[in-house]
Amino acid sequence: MSIEKNNKKVLIIDDNIDLSSVLVDKFSASGFEADSADNGEIGLKKALETHPDVILLDLVMPVMDGIEMLKRLRKDEWGKDAKVVILTLLDEVKYVAEAMDNSFVGYIVKTDESLGNIVGKIKEVLKIT
Repeated sequence: MSIEKNNKKVLIIDDNIDLSSVLVDKFSASGFEADSADNGEIGLKKALETHPDVILLDLVMPVMDGIEMLKRLRKDEWGKDAKVVILTLLDEVKYVAEAMDNSFVGYIVKTDESLGNIVGKIKEVLKIT
């Protein structure tokens, strides 16, 4: 059985390396080109170099957190319109509100969704059937 490629790139920025690895595998098996970074600084560099179609971004990470990464991304010509989906354990209003100031297209609480549902939500964001 071959994997049908959709030519879409997803970048997962999360300090939970085990989760990132599983998500990269799940997205790759679903036809995406998937990559990951374990903090906002590396994630921002990769995003600006590779221009993924969507970024899954954790909020609480070492080195540079997701909010700071998102603020810096929005200052870039390409990054100002990049599709970002917040992927976090937190469902606290203050984090959502701060992220909203920097615009994102979705918010997923990791513990609320299966891997398949996360891939499905990203397909919805990218309008992939």
